[in-house]
Amino acid sequence: MKSVCWFRNDLRVLDNPAFYHCCQNSEEVIAIFFVNRKQWLEHNDAEVKINFWFRNLDSLQQKLNELNVPLVILEADTYADTKDVLLKFCQDQNIKNLYFNVEYPINELKRDREIFQSFKENGIGVFHYHDQVIHEPGTLKTKTGNNFSVYSPFKRKWFEELRDEQLQILDVPLKKKEMSIEQTDLSNYLQEFSHNYANQWPAGEEYIQNYISEFLKVKGVSYKQERNFPSIEATAKLSPYINAGIVSSKWCLVKAKECNNDILDDGDKGIVHWVSEILWREFYRHIIYNFPKVSKNLPFIDYTKNIPWNEDSVSLQRWKDGKTGIPIVDAGIREMLATGWMHNRLRMIVAMFLSKNLLINWQEGEKFFMTKLIDGDIASNNGGWQWSASTGTDAAPYFRIMNPETQSIRFDPDGEYIKKWVPELKDCTAADVHMPNNPTQYGYPDPIVDLKESRKNAIDVFSAIKS
Repeated sequence: MKSVCWFRNDLRVLDNPAFYHCCQNSEEVIAIFFVNRKQWLEHNDAEVKINFWFRNLDSLQQKLNELNVPLVILEADTYADTKDVLLKFCQDQNIKNLYFNVEYPINELKRDREIFQSFKENGIGVFHYHDQVIHEPGTLKTKTGNNFSVYSPFKRKWFEELRDEQLQILDVPLKKKEMSIEQTDLSNYLQEFSHNYANQWPAGEEYIQNYISEFLKVKGVSYKQERNFPSIEATAKLSPYINAGIVSSKWCLVKAKECNNDILDDGDKGIVHWVSEILWREFYRHIIYNFPKVSKNLPFIDYTKNIPWNEDSVSLQRWKDGKTGIPIVDAGIREMLATGWMHNRLRMIVAMFLSKNLLINWQEGEKFFMTKLIDGDIASNNGGWQWSASTGTDAAPYFRIMNPETQSIRFDPDGEYIKKWVPELKDCTAADVHMPNNPTQYGYPDPIVDLKESRKNAIDVFSAIKS
């Protein structure tokens, strides 16, 4: 029997349920990956992220070659075009079954439903698996039978329902029968999607497995205390790898458990907090699946649809350029522009500044982040932006607005992070760097808004809409 395994955001051979079961149940296996250029553009996928996909596809192809599994790249402009291209390929290759891991955003689910129906009509079996989560979305319920919309009770239920077998790591499959089909040469794609940031993000599942194992041993204990300080390399920078599926969240949880006396929800505070961050990712996947309106450019909290957002294109552009005159905000934006990455604490600060102090629609920031971040992920990015804007599930109350200056003093006390990314201020004292008294003397702009006045204005606007 010949089958196809469709690789998506799961570019690995270890602990990949779709690939594992495809190999278990088939004599011959063809791996495929779809290039959807127009769809990627519509989804605002960052160039650095697409480059990351292809460099990891190159690494994956080497692993697949060892297993006699050829990798074939198929092309379709959009998800709507994918079904016919895939069906023709499977019919031409006399494929009996298709295997893939589920993606949860609304467009991806619609694509897969259409493929299920089309393949059923044409006598091809379709098997799907849930590799991005431990608990399948829709299976965790509140006491009243509803889906969770608040993280803390979701997390408690997640642990209550956890079973040992859910943390079993699936082995790399055994070698398959050799095939004569010609696999795709990735060199043209690697050239087309080349990027300047590539060297900052090594590819391959072995790299990230080794990195995480070492991180948990060396930095896991201090993670909770140091993770909010952007000048310290205290975070794992795992998100690009877990979002592209170079490593599974399950594998990460198992490694954390091994480093914590075989416990996940108690013990070492640093590791427990790291586990909690992974569960936030799963929580947002449940949200995007159970509440599909958040995939439709709608806020989770209905009344916030009526917020009269400020349509100030000049302020928006200054925010995008990292020239707001608020040093910690500009440092965060400039880090992202230079590396494709932004520290998580900074993501909250710059998002809340845009949506509250500038009162600019959070969707502008959500889109901009997706176009720049190597770890841009629809569910997590949407969840994070709606949290900061007080429009989303389990969001920060609208009257709790981070003060960028206070955050800067607390988490970058010496201004080390600011001075790295805003070199205009490199000669500022530690006391002055967070909000210089005379910034123009350094060639740095005056603040775009008054922090106190803009905070009060945001609270007044939200309060009026809510009442």
